[in-house]
Amino acid sequence: MREGESVKSDPQADMVDRGLKKYRERLVGAVLSPQLGNESATKDAIRHFANGIGDQNPLWISEEYAGTSIFGYILAPPLFLNAVSEGQAIVGLPGLIATFVGADWEWKKRIRVNDSFTVTNELFDLKEPGGEKGDCRFLQTGLLRYVNQGRELVGTCQWSMMRSQAKLGGGRKGTKEKSPEIRTYRYSEEELAAIYQGIEAEELRGAKPRYWEDVEIEDPIKPVIKGPLSISDMVAWAMGIGWHRIGLAHGPKLLEMRRNPGLSYQDPETMAPEPIANSHFLPAAAKILMGSPLPMDLGFQRVCWLGHAVTNWMSDLGFLKTLSARLKAFVRFGDTNWCGGRVSKKWTEKEEHLVQIELSCSNQRGEVTTTGTAVVALPSKASERYASQSS
Repeated sequence: MREGESVKSDPQADMVDRGLKKYRERLVGAVLSPQLGNESATKDAIRHFANGIGDQNPLWISEEYAGTSIFGYILAPPLFLNAVSEGQAIVGLPGLIATFVGADWEWKKRIRVNDSFTVTNELFDLKEPGGEKGDCRFLQTGLLRYVNQGRELVGTCQWSMMRSQAKLGGGRKGTKEKSPEIRTYRYSEEELAAIYQGIEAEELRGAKPRYWEDVEIEDPIKPVIKGPLSISDMVAWAMGIGWHRIGLAHGPKLLEMRRNPGLSYQDPETMAPEPIANSHFLPAAAKILMGSPLPMDLGFQRVCWLGHAVTNWMSDLGFLKTLSARLKAFVRFGDTNWCGGRVSKKWTEKEEHLVQIELSCSNQRGEVTTTGTAVVALPSKASERYASQSS
């Protein structure tokens, strides 16, 4: 550089640096109260969520069925907590795009119709996993806690996001453009027939108890089929979780984008701000923000697909205690995922009869997109015999 010559600043890099400094100084260790999508688990909210993940379990959506169940009322799927709040995990890091990489859920109680919630989101320190030279990446994590109207802890979720710098017009900084190789998958009649066949063969255990004694290691968890993913599936998901970032329109949307520049991008056609969530709906936004020629699902959404498979299998009497998932690949528009697993372990602990399940999602190309593990508490025949003898 010549004497007297000024150094040109990079506005985007400056924005990222300011955001990182603010995050570390003010937000690490902070316990936030995120905006709620649904404050209460009303029967309508539960139905919208179940529809949004394609789960037609009558325990969630039928008052008649639920009224005759052992509970006597509608329950919500355990992962309905996503519809209360997925935590505003995209917070405090303007200029860095978030990619969900994993979650560890734990439940303490079932979710009953009309339960109401408060939520906190504790933000942990950022980690720098490294990468290519010049690649700006950070692992962002936090812990969501969901408490009901009785001040009882219902569940927790430790979430993980990879934050990467966006580069307008070319995807993420440091990534290679893959658009020429990625196309919307075109299904043959035979492939579509197999998808229909799999959907029609979905098994819901329902009111028939699955007893711990009847479970064997390597028993299959029959997959649920999700896809071919399209914009209508994403709209249903957004409706199902009450996604407030997508629920704002017109003036309120524009004002929100202005207040939170890190949650928006500039549409190159209109030059107006739009929410970065558009990467899950619009091909142009997906290319700008994610370097992908096609929109894609959300990580929290895919974890719910695994939860659907487990709750189908465990019966109404089962209780999902934990579910951990790690995302391995993108699921783009046109992709179909088969989400299922197998029993890998069974044991007893503190009078609970527990089963561990290894889970995975695989797409129509045979690629594994997600792996996970769940622990389920099942009813025991021995416990029922003891109860009947004592009565």
